[in-house]
Amino acid sequence: MDTSTRISQQIEKNPVLLYMKGTAMFPQCGFSAQVAHILDLCGVSFAYVNILENQDIRQTLPQIANWPTFPQLY
Repeated sequence: MDTSTRISQQIEKNPVLLYMKGTAMFPQCGFSAQVAHILDLCGVSFAYVNILENQDIRQTLPQIANWPTFPQLY
């Protein structure tokens, strides 16, 4: 499966999906930590993808989204 298809499936499968640096419990970026914290404060359940462990997604998603940085929330 190519990376674009994988990203599309992840977004379709999860009502709220955060592409972030690190994990929800251990963010490795201040911006990722802020987004995860805000979602928690709002009581929003969300899935996440650690882009530091997924280089193919880290390189492909900015091209698809036309947005160069992370985190990205869907």
